[in-house]
Amino acid sequence: MKRLCVGAVLTGAAFAIAACTGDPNASLRNGPASLNVQPKQLFIDSGLTDALVVTARDGQLNPVAVTVTITSANPNIAKVARDSTRPVVDSSQYPFVVTAGSPGQVRLNVSGGGLTDSAVVNVLPLNFSGAISTLTPKGGDTITVHATSVLKFDTSLVSVTFGPAATGTAGFTTFKSADSVRVLVPYGTGAGPLTLTGVALTFIPGQSATLPTSSIVTPTGDFWAGDSSWQTAPDITGILPAKGKTAMIYSTVGAANVAVCPEGALGFGSSGPCMMFKFTLPDTATYTFSTDWDGAATNPDVDVYVCADSAVANFGAACFEDGGNGATSSKPQTTGPANQFVAGTHWFVIENYAGAASKNFRTTIKRF
Repeated sequence: MKRLCVGAVLTGAAFAIAACTGDPNASLRNGPASLNVQPKQLFIDSGLTDALVVTARDGQLNPVAVTVTITSANPNIAKVARDSTRPVVDSSQYPFVVTAGSPGQVRLNVSGGGLTDSAVVNVLPLNFSGAISTLTPKGGDTITVHATSVLKFDTSLVSVTFGPAATGTAGFTTFKSADSVRVLVPYGTGAGPLTLTGVALTFIPGQSATLPTSSIVTPTGDFWAGDSSWQTAPDITGILPAKGKTAMIYSTVGAANVAVCPEGALGFGSSGPCMMFKFTLPDTATYTFSTDWDGAATNPDVDVYVCADSAVANFGAACFEDGGNGATSSKPQTTGPANQFVAGTHWFVIENYAGAASKNFRTTIKRF
């Protein structure tokens, strides 16, 4: 009887031990409870790739085998595909490769085992592809750069540089909005992309970038050709501003013409050259002309003034209608402070009095 009893006890213990082997939580496994997507948000430069991994887990966060698929809401912004270079061992972890396309933001929709999740991809631009009004502007002319649907302009930051940001020449901005920027084209910059500062990435709030344009801009020629001669002086009457407004002329050094420059012809010691711009007034009006330039205040030494006659013999009486206030060895040089000009034809003159001539002169005209 004892032996039978002991045997019974041992047999019961063996069953108890057997019951404790294996996974004690096996009864809790009821398939996938969640999809873990890593990372949830990606930032990828346009044209490059990055990795994304999806792992299916049960209620206790153990990996479980499921079939996972991912689709892109906009394949033009980002495409996604299984990463064939990384094998799946237990069918619980799926690697994918994301390929960035056009700048923007897109959602990747993940599904598997009856569950769904998502990740967000931000594609960052390498350049700016917005339209430019002309790719072969003349120096001194105006070009317009247009925004795209996702790359706008931050008007507090935007600027346009012809050439690299660090070594190029900034164009003078005459208008700016979220959708377009207008600038005056500087001289002597050569062919190359523009550099845009303050490009707003609309899909990432508060984020802006400095980008080169995808297009090459080649300034060629002089918008103010003819400004070295009184007879061919460009007529700026059409751009004279209304009362309380301003206008801008962006010009460059003219041909060697010191013999017809007022300060040269009058024996004031000017080395020239000078540049002339004609304007005609129907009535008396008050303006100032203020000219700045590349270089120091005294090299080059620049003078500005207004003449009422283009004949060299009459310079003594006809020139310096502004009273000579634009010959003060200062930078910028300004006529006025505000000069009243009578009805008739006048010539605004920028004269390189001495020193190396500048490539770029920026003249602001203001009417009072």
